[in-house]
Formats: sequence, C-alpha cells, structure tokens
Amino acid sequence: MSANLANFYADLLRKYGENHTITYGAPPSYLLTIAGPQEAEAGKKIVFFYKEDRSMASLVKTTPKKPIERNSDVNLDLTGSPLRDDCLADAIGDLSLNLQLEAINPWKPEEEYHRGLSVDMARKIICLESYPREKCSGSVWFLCDGSDFGHTQLIQYEFDKTHFCRGILTYQGVLPISFVTAQSLARQHSMVGGKPMDTCIENNYQVNPNITLNCIWLTHSSVPELINLRDCDVSLKQIFRVSNCSPITQDLMNQLRILAYIREDIVNYHSNVKSGQSGDPTYRCGRGIDMGELSESINQMMNEVSPFVDSYGNVHNDFDFEEAIQRCKFRNITDLTDKLWELLKSCGSYHDLKLAFSMVFQCAARCNIVNTPTNTNRLAEIIRELVNRRLAIPCLNGAEPLELLFEIGLDKVYKDYEFIYTESKVCSSSLLKDCTGSGVEESNGDDPAQGLGQTRKSLHNGGRGDATAGTAGARKTLLHLNAAVRKEKYDDVPGLKNSRFDEDESLQRLSKLFQIHCTLEHLLMLQMHLNLPNVCVDVCSKLLKKEPKLIESIDDKLSDAIDIDLSAHYVREYLDGKDPHSRRIIMKSDNKFREVKTTFYFNMENICPPELAQCFQCDDKEMIEDRIYHSWLYRKIKSFK
Repeated sequence: MSANLANFYADLLRKYGENHTITYGAPPSYLLTIAGPQEAEAGKKIVFFYKEDRSMASLVKTTPKKPIERNSDVNLDLTGSPLRDDCLADAIGDLSLNLQLEAINPWKPEEEYHRGLSVDMARKIICLESYPREKCSGSVWFLCDGSDFGHTQLIQYEFDKTHFCRGILTYQGVLPISFVTAQSLARQHSMVGGKPMDTCIENNYQVNPNITLNCIWLTHSSVPELINLRDCDVSLKQIFRVSNCSPITQDLMNQLRILAYIREDIVNYHSNVKSGQSGDPTYRCGRGIDMGELSESINQMMNEVSPFVDSYGNVHNDFDFEEAIQRCKFRNITDLTDKLWELLKSCGSYHDLKLAFSMVFQCAARCNIVNTPTNTNRLAEIIRELVNRRLAIPCLNGAEPLELLFEIGLDKVYKDYEFIYTESKVCSSSLLKDCTGSGVEESNGDDPAQGLGQTRKSLHNGGRGDATAGTAGARKTLLHLNAAVRKEKYDDVPGLKNSRFDEDESLQRLSKLFQIHCTLEHLLMLQMHLNLPNVCVDVCSKLLKKEPKLIESIDDKLSDAIDIDLSAHYVREYLDGKDPHSRRIIMKSDNKFREVKTTFYFNMENICPPELAQCFQCDDKEMIEDRIYHSWLYRKIKSFK
C-alpha cells in the first residue's frame, strides 16, 4: 500500500515539482498538534504538497553565548569556588539575557520555510488528478495560504478502499476563552454532521514550560461538559533538561560530568593504543593540589578512625528531597575509597594522579592502617591485599589510574543518590539496587570466592608452576592468569590486572546513574511545582525501572521526558478553577451513508510558524481584554460506498 502511495508521490513530483515542494514522509508538527496523532497519521508517511521560501529567515535565532574565559587552558574542575572568576562581566550579562530570549518553539526549524499555495490551486489539483483509491492507503495534504474567506490552512485527500474521504482544516481566529462553550461547539458540528453522538475531550494544563497535565475523557452527551476533574484520565508530561538543573543538585550533576569526562579519556586512550599511537592518557578534571598536602591528606584518611554513620530520618516529612540533598552534602563518608574519590579527583594532571595512587599503595603496604575499605571495587581489593601483605605494590600504567578513579567514583556517587532516596523515604536501598542492577554491595573483608591464600603475591619464585585454584597458601603472581575469572576487553597480555574497566559495562553504569539523577529531578519538580508527595513513591518506582538511555557524554543539550499516568483526585484541587492552556475536542456522528468528525483545537499560543500564519492573522488579539485562544477547526467527512 505504501509503495503505491510513493508511486503517486513520484507522479505528483514529476508534474508539479518545478513550482512546488512535495515531500513523502512524516506529517508536519503543527498538523499533529491540531488534528491529533491519530487523524494526522502519526508514525505513517503522508504526501505533503506546499511551497517553500528560503529567501529570508522568519525568526532570528537567539542562542546563549559561551562565556569568555580569561584562561584558555582546559580545566574541567566542576566543583566550583566562590573565589574564582573565570568569566568576563559582559559575557555574564549576555548569558543571562540570551537565556531568557531563547524560546522553545512548538514547530520544527525547517517548517519556518513552509508557505501555502492558493486554495483554488489546491482544489484544482485535487480535481484534475486521478487518485488511485483502490490501490493506496494514506493521505495527501495540501498546505494553503488561508487567503479565502474561511481561512483554509490545509486540505486533505485520503485514500481508502471502503470510503471516499475529504478533510479541511481552517483557522478560526482569536477568541476569548469564555466563548468556548459546549453549546457553540455542538452547534458548529450539527451544521454538517447532525447531533454529536460521541465526544472526546482533551484538556492540557501547562504548569510551566516543562510540565503539562493532560486530562482526557469520552462522553456520549449531546451537550458535554468541557471540564471534568472527577473521572478523567490524567497523564503527567514532564521534561527535565540538563541546562535547567536545579541549583541544589548541581554538585551531583557535576560529579556525573566528571565521571563522563574520565570515561571519555579512558576510551580515547585505548583507541589510540589500538591505532598504534603512544603517549600517556589525559586527565582534565582536577583543579590541582599540592603534592605535599595530598600526601598528608592520604595518610590522615587511611589512619583515622571512621565516624559513625549519622541517621537523618525525618518522621515529619517523608518526601523532603531538598533537605535530604542538603544533608547528603555534609554526611559522614565512612569508606576509604569514597573519601579517596573526593581527594584524588582534585589532582591536576595524569602524572599527579599516578603519583597519588603510589602514595596510597605505599601507605597501605607500610603502615598498619585503621580505615580498611569495605567496598568491592578493585582499588579496595588492592588496598586490603596490601594491608594483609599478600600483594606487592602495584605499578599503574596506561589508563589504569583513570580506570581505578572512575570505578571508585561510580561507587561514591551511587551512595550519594542512595542516601538521598532512602533518607527522603521515597525508595528503599534494596529497591534502588534492584532497579540499577549494579548496586554497591557491602563487604566485610576479602572475597572468599577469590580463593587467595595468605602468601604475599610477587614475581619471586614465579616459575614454580601453576598452583591449584582455591588452595590455601597458593601464590597469585603476574606470571599466572586464570582466564575464567573475567574477560579483559583491551589487554590480552597474561597477568594480574590492576583494573577491571570494561567499556560497555561502564557505559551502562554511568547511564543508569544519569537516569537516577533525572528521576530525582523529576521528583523535585513534582514536589516544588505540584506538591504531589503521595505519588512520589509510585512515580519513582516506574522511572527507575525504565531501561536507561545510553549516554556517552553529559552536556546541557541532554533531556529526559516522562509520561506518567496519575489518578484524577491527586490533581483535582490543583486544577480546579484553572483554564486549560490548550484543548482538543473531537465530536463524531455517523449514519449508514457517512461519518462526520469535527476537531476543535484551542491554544493560548500560536502553534504555527509565524510566516505561515501571517496571511490569516489579524489584530483581534489586541482588541480582546480577556484571556484568548487561537482556534482551529478540522472537519473530516467519510462517504461510505
């Protein structure tokens, strides 16, 4: 069927392609918005007939200017400092202004060049062409200039074996919200289709540009009520944009950015090695730290007694995310590798980072450290084995310092989110681990599955032969490799691996942490803008169980959209007395000869590109003091055979 429609498109293109633009693809966004996904055949291809004018840009795009840095050196330390001033004052002023000017248009950028042909020309083409109704399934849409008396914007010709169908979409002008009544809509429908038998009503309430509540219901009343907050189906549509990250969660997002940068540097290094390029990997996230101060801090961390974990449970407000986030910033960090993450990521270069790990290993091997790590990451395992004198001091090479830092960073950041979710009582620790599939497990010491004896591992006597796996006292040396333990992705050289970095696994874990952060932002938006604490638990569970969207990097262009069903009683009090920002009302009536469907669409904003709607725009909006709707009417008539 689609092939036949494509052939008909090719025929139109040969005849009219010189003076008109004809496409075969997805319907334009404004058609989807007005007529609805079903009527506009969302997900299907249509033939779209229009004119295109690229002689002038209809809108001047305003995008934020990048702040001008005084220091051209690349420094991605995202922890922030009130003493630093890297931006010029005029750049900051430009940034604040431009952020306000940048609008999120409801139409696509390429649609700004759409222009309509005259209504007479569109009707002439429809009458002249021989439409293959018996062989095709789909629609041809003609974009009109609205210059006729009825302000015709779109004309539709639909192919179907069982009926003959025409559709017409007209712009009805600007009218006060109070003029939209069930009686007036039913009267307009009855002029062509008789008394409406079924009416579907969809009201959209815009809480802010990123939050919309959609209420929809079906009624068989001939004069339906246009607002129903009792038994309608409610869905919450919400968008979180990284560029609009909440100030109180900015530190968490910055940690995710650092992890993404570290992973990117690791992957680039291994790619360079494979291509035969030499050189050390780069580390570009730290602001730099004095090495003497670093050594002192490492010794202090490894020898101080860890404090008890504070309990910040709040019995009065179980869903106070803001308070939980603030407490997370000052919580007691008990595990050694979590503390080391906060310290080591401050190193200013790869060589400083490598030296810092040597300090950690030497301290663990030579001192009786008190703060033994309990995490299960590779760095914790190395430190425990150095403490127990079972391992010689490792020498990190290549990307291993970054890989160890990346792994302990994943664990630490996960614990930050775990603290927030459990302290706010919106999600249990076990549920969070089940949803992530890579939760941080606690360990009381060495992993018994390792089967490691108490003999120090070294190259000494490495040629004694392979020891039986799991035998007490058996040495694990760099000359032995148990290939069944794990599959190495980058290095096939036998030996004891200092790192267990895996590109695919790291991408999954980073993407899941980003999803956890997006969930937190969505819950914050719910609490701050709608005050719906009773739905937070259900929403949190649904969002965490979604399959994460894999992300290679984290930048301001990233966004996360959700569509969650809610019960009407949760939002009834909030929406009571408010006017919908947009509404779509579909009235339908039929008999054995034909079916008439009328779609009324109202929106407080113009959803068409300005130049496209210019010919039928008028000054009525300036004359109306009340709140107004832009109004469209789409009527579709099917004549049965």
